[in-house]
Amino acid sequence: MSSLIPAALGWLVLGYVGVITAGRLILLRDTLIDQLVNRMLLWSIAALVCYRCTSTPSITNPVYVLALGCVVMTTMHLYVMARYVLAETGPMAVWQRLRRCGFVAAVATVVMLLAGMAARDNGRPVDLSAHGPAVIFGIAYAAPLAVDMVVFLLAGIHELRRGDLSAKMQAVCWTLGISGGFVLTSQTLSVAQLLTGRPYLGPHLPRGELDFVLCLTLDVTLLAIPLFSTLLTLSGWDREGRIYRRLRPLWRDLTAAVPEIVLPADARHGADPVTRLFRMTVEIRDALLHLGPYLTAETTQPQRKGELDWEITDYAHHLARAARARKAGQLPAVVGSVPRLPVTAHDFDTELRHLLGLARVWPKTAVG
Repeated sequence: MSSLIPAALGWLVLGYVGVITAGRLILLRDTLIDQLVNRMLLWSIAALVCYRCTSTPSITNPVYVLALGCVVMTTMHLYVMARYVLAETGPMAVWQRLRRCGFVAAVATVVMLLAGMAARDNGRPVDLSAHGPAVIFGIAYAAPLAVDMVVFLLAGIHELRRGDLSAKMQAVCWTLGISGGFVLTSQTLSVAQLLTGRPYLGPHLPRGELDFVLCLTLDVTLLAIPLFSTLLTLSGWDREGRIYRRLRPLWRDLTAAVPEIVLPADARHGADPVTRLFRMTVEIRDALLHLGPYLTAETTQPQRKGELDWEITDYAHHLARAARARKAGQLPAVVGSVPRLPVTAHDFDTELRHLLGLARVWPKTAVG
């Protein structure tokens, strides 16, 4: 009886999970769920290492039994997360429950080790079968796993029934639910095979290892999505970061002419990308208001072909001259009221599109 996973593929999966786990430990560790997920991934890595250290699945092999104990511990983390979602308890209660679940997983592992030793001493088969030690072994492994997965599936159903999840989160819940359902189905078929001999799906232990590796790979891929999003944000290649860079030349030139409207540096430090972009748009619009008196009347009231259509290139050139004039300390061209801005947006997205249009032609103005 040998593993159903080729050694090269097993090590590849171990490396993949290790990279994602390392990234999450560095970048995603603030929330309680993130901390539980990261701990679960560490136990998963321990299980994969134990699996790789023995190529022959056997209840009499202590290293392989330790791998199964680590699998039980990973499902305990799913159980704790599910109870947290269902009961919405505080962090203290969550960590207390995790310690109790860890004790249960440790007891289950010790029982499996003792049952494996008894099977070895009695010369029993190394796979699960109907003899006493193997039955005890199977119960110690399958019972906590089944309970954990049922509670986890119930938590997923609870979240889906709330109806306030985004389409992305609904897809994640469905994927995790399918993964958990696959594990439960596999365990049910194993129990049926153990009790009745049907359906015959081959040895139990290699199939259990394959199920764990497949589900872990799928779940880790889902967990890599927020990690990838965080990396994009940190590198400035998320949507807000890209818009921020496109608006920056316009913002830099306008705030150089009207420096008093710029927020203090400490207020901008550590802001999330959405807040940082919002502040930049506010400062640009404030700068446009301050530069309004330096624009001529025909510039501030352009001819429009439609409600939102305006001569953006011509306006940009006049605006650049207004910025140079204010920066040089000249007097405003208009004294008294401030002329109306070329476009009045009624929402943030519309205003952002207008400013991006202005930023697109702004380099042609050559503000100095």
